[in-house]
Amino acid sequence: MVSKPNILVVDDEPNSLFGTSQVLIDEDFNVFTAENGKKALELIYTHPLNVIVTDEKMPDLSGMELLVEVKKSFPTLPVILLTAYGSVSMAVEALKQGAFYFFEKPIFNNTERFMTIIRQAVKTQEMEKEIDSLRKEVTEKYSFPNIVGNHPKMLDIFETIEKISKTDATILVQGESGTGKDLIAKTIHYNSSRREKPLVTVNCGALTESLLTTELFGHKRGAFTGAVKDTIGRFQAAHEGTLVLDEISEIPVNLQKTLLRVIEDKEFERVGESNPTKVDVRIISTTNRNLKEEVAKGNFREDLYYRLSIVPIRIPPLRERVSDIPLLINHFLRKYQKGKGSIRMEPEVMEQLKTFSWPGNIRELANTIQQTVVLSKKNTITINDLPPLLFSKEDHVPMKEGKIDLSKMVSNLEKKWILSKLKEAGWNQEKAAKQLGITRKMLTNRVNKYHIKLRKDG
Repeated sequence: MVSKPNILVVDDEPNSLFGTSQVLIDEDFNVFTAENGKKALELIYTHPLNVIVTDEKMPDLSGMELLVEVKKSFPTLPVILLTAYGSVSMAVEALKQGAFYFFEKPIFNNTERFMTIIRQAVKTQEMEKEIDSLRKEVTEKYSFPNIVGNHPKMLDIFETIEKISKTDATILVQGESGTGKDLIAKTIHYNSSRREKPLVTVNCGALTESLLTTELFGHKRGAFTGAVKDTIGRFQAAHEGTLVLDEISEIPVNLQKTLLRVIEDKEFERVGESNPTKVDVRIISTTNRNLKEEVAKGNFREDLYYRLSIVPIRIPPLRERVSDIPLLINHFLRKYQKGKGSIRMEPEVMEQLKTFSWPGNIRELANTIQQTVVLSKKNTITINDLPPLLFSKEDHVPMKEGKIDLSKMVSNLEKKWILSKLKEAGWNQEKAAKQLGITRKMLTNRVNKYHIKLRKDG
């Protein structure tokens, strides 16, 4: 059953207090009353209110003074001022102080309009509550405790994030697919002074050069065939906030020079427009490649690399932080066991999971735990509940000392992982790329790199 909204009516004149209250009661609201401003202040701290309706002219505390006091502690609580002695200047001042509306007495001259304003105020307050709840949820989700790990490399990252979140420094986050680059970027934004402003992401590897240019900078109507209206780009959409350039290594070389100029000059021109637009944006770039190596190969501009990597962050793959695997497993168990009661894992299962190389990193581990929880028949996960892939000798990498060709090992695992996902997707590259958490272009590059023959009958 939906509870009725609570309205507080404040008026020192008994007949007016009764009349206003009765109108609201007849419209099915819960009504609290106060005969003066001081009594009203007592009530707002003891009752959850949706709206305050107050007379302006009162002896001890005027409606305007009550409004100012309410806004100090309850900035989102709508306050409607009533007065029989209204003026334009008074209405303007009330709105400046945060009043929701300024209504002339008696309300009975226009009861329908009065109730419309009341309902709008209730709806506004409910929306504000929802926004606050979502904001709190986002803040908690992207706080440091949600980046799981106590390996020294992760502790260094936490320390770096804490320092750079308070600055506007340009950041480059590097790491293999599935290591959590997106989570790191969002955590930096939501712990910065820009947290209330937009966080905008653009995937640089998912679009052609012309489409990416329009996506980043927008275009004027008529700039090209199909440009039927003016559009703003991601830079403009992220004004005063943060722009995440995902998979920055995939950005075409011709566009890199333009991006460098925009970063340095803090302005750009939309496609088909000559007048520059100023923009204030904090840039965080992510990539699963070693950008310095891409510079050496001539695939990425050196000047842009140094401009983007004022603060570089490298997220280690899971095989470099094996000690964090139990922490991550317990984190995902808590996350995915909802509705199934408390689920525990036998010690031998934990040990088996620690020995796997996890080429898909945290994303793959999370998917494995989710699959295991969903398919487990009991509240204890045994070795028999694990996916067969974890026991494949070819994919198993023993965690013991000795000389190994790590680069070759990782390449072999990556090739096998790509092949398995292509087979699962019926050789549909678009589906396989989504399952792998990479772009179609990145998958094509790896198919060519590993000389994988694609079947066409799938």
